[in-house]
Amino acid sequence: MENEEVNGAPAGAENNKDSERSGENEGSKYDPKTVAYMEDLLKEKHVLSTTIYPIASRLLEEEMAKTKQSGQPNRDHRYVDIFREKPVKVVAKVMVPIREYPKFNFVGKLLGPKGNTLRRLQEETMCKMTILGRGSMKDKAKEEELRKGLDPKYSHLSDDLHVEVSALAPPSEAHARMSYALKELRKYLIPDANDEISQEQLRELESYIGCEGGDAPEGKNKPYIPYRGKGTPGAPAPVGASKAKVMSILEKARNAMERGNSYHYPPLGPHHPQNNYDRRPSNR
Repeated sequence: MENEEVNGAPAGAENNKDSERSGENEGSKYDPKTVAYMEDLLKEKHVLSTTIYPIASRLLEEEMAKTKQSGQPNRDHRYVDIFREKPVKVVAKVMVPIREYPKFNFVGKLLGPKGNTLRRLQEETMCKMTILGRGSMKDKAKEEELRKGLDPKYSHLSDDLHVEVSALAPPSEAHARMSYALKELRKYLIPDANDEISQEQLRELESYIGCEGGDAPEGKNKPYIPYRGKGTPGAPAPVGASKAKVMSILEKARNAMERGNSYHYPPLGPHHPQNNYDRRPSNR
């Protein structure tokens, strides 16, 4: 996570703005009582040792997450109204395997050039995704300062690097979106700098270099064509076809669950080249 550039763009620059923006939104949507409650939870979390009191620390983290999600001190919501299809918010915190592969630039792969990869992934899955946790901000000094400030809206900086995925929709649709989003997100957490996703990002970066009048590699200054998988590229979905897109999400989620996982992380060992994954050129 020490790389300063990702595909020619500052690593975490887009995410830094997103994190700060999300923090501002969080602070504005809570009433004073909720803010005070979250501050108390955060203080207790910092006082407790996670090694001596792991269960208490975990319960505090869960309470903080529930309070953030509901916007008020936690109340146990036991029922889901599927008769009226009352929208529910489904949230998942997806761990980034930065401890297993510390030299791989996961934030860069998730964001892509100018943050376009993450934006497209959110549009495709109809889920909101935010990169949070330790290492999510480019400015490490500012991140450390905010972490020590005990401000509830930056409490995520005390957690490990993760992606927060959320879907707000009628119950069945929300869970279907989440299922599809998790399946697609996993592709971006594979520590391979030469897979199809990384190659697509390189082509996109080269197109930006060409448009901006920079020096692109010889013979590679070509218009960017998004990768759409094997077969004939399909036409973009018509604008406004929200119902059709929801049905497509449901079908993709079903297919994703039937296919299962086709990629297995390489085993870690003393001779495993885990530090040599990030071979993407910096394009300075």
